[in-house]
Amino acid sequence: MAITSNLFINQKGSTTALKQPREIGYYSRNQNEEYLIQQQTQLKYYYLPNSDLERNLDLSSGLKKFKNCESTFQDPNTIHGLLKSIQHTEQHKGKKVKGDIIANTTTITKLILSAFDNTNINPIDMIVVSFDGQLFIKERQQTVSSTVDANKYTNYKFKALSTISQPLPLESREVLEKRHRKLCNNGDKYVSVTKTGVGKVKLILSTDIDCIFDFKEESKDNLKHYTQLVCNPTVNTISESHKFENGMFRIWLKCFLAGIPRIICGFKDDSYVLKTVEEFATNEIPVLLKENNPEVGSKCLDAIKWYGLFTEWLLKIIPHSDTKEIKPFKLILADNHLKLHEIETNDSEFENYVQGEGILSSEFKEWRNSL
Repeated sequence: MAITSNLFINQKGSTTALKQPREIGYYSRNQNEEYLIQQQTQLKYYYLPNSDLERNLDLSSGLKKFKNCESTFQDPNTIHGLLKSIQHTEQHKGKKVKGDIIANTTTITKLILSAFDNTNINPIDMIVVSFDGQLFIKERQQTVSSTVDANKYTNYKFKALSTISQPLPLESREVLEKRHRKLCNNGDKYVSVTKTGVGKVKLILSTDIDCIFDFKEESKDNLKHYTQLVCNPTVNTISESHKFENGMFRIWLKCFLAGIPRIICGFKDDSYVLKTVEEFATNEIPVLLKENNPEVGSKCLDAIKWYGLFTEWLLKIIPHSDTKEIKPFKLILADNHLKLHEIETNDSEFENYVQGEGILSSEFKEWRNSL
């Protein structure tokens, strides 16, 4: 009989014990959907002098030339890059990387937000497979729009204006002065792979990194130097303030999960002109939110408790003994419940997630079977 289980999203957990994220790998993805393991080709460095804010930089410029690479990718939600990074680490160490749940940070963030957002804002439609004693989670493959609206584009443009490809002393004056003309795309990205945990559950997560704030150390862990860049409308009214606070809660959640210590927020006016920039320490955001809006501030602790609850639920319900058998499950949000349902052999999707590469790549399965 197929395994099924429901978890009420308003159920309160008690777990607040957290494990400090630690970087165990990284990789770059390019516009050709290639994953370059342990390569820093897409790593950026923060550079936005105060004088640039006096130039009325237009964050909508270049919109028509934006290269929407993900609309042509086979699966923008794939975790194959993460699996390649894990395999590289295991080959180097000669043993399996320990972890109960493997996913990207965006996926886990969406699952946490399921307790706070309605399904229209944050639909949950994911696949979970158990394999080799671990659970692998990804969002179901979806069609990506070939166009990007101006508001979303301003985030790409702000990140392009705020970063350079080398540390400042190595960058040419010409590159610095022509940054505002840089064309944007959503294919190039630098990704950090971290080990973290909540309660007794250990997770391995991949996280898109916008830039290094100061410098990169030649060590195994550069989390303390990473920075999240985000662009928001200017805040002039109480309703705009509430919207900003809710947005910062979501950004905090991603950075908190990944261990990114700093968030730099650009503010744009109604004409998409960059007006000002503000820096936030990730660990101070819950305090700031609580001072300005206690209702939003309390969500930070509730989010951690829900994080612990649903991860424990997944491990309890899904068999994940140390076996090479692959078992796939659907995970959706409906009627205020996370609903888990095993995909059976007669389901049209079964072959893609078990024999195919819907989640696990053939290379990764072969590697694990050889260990």
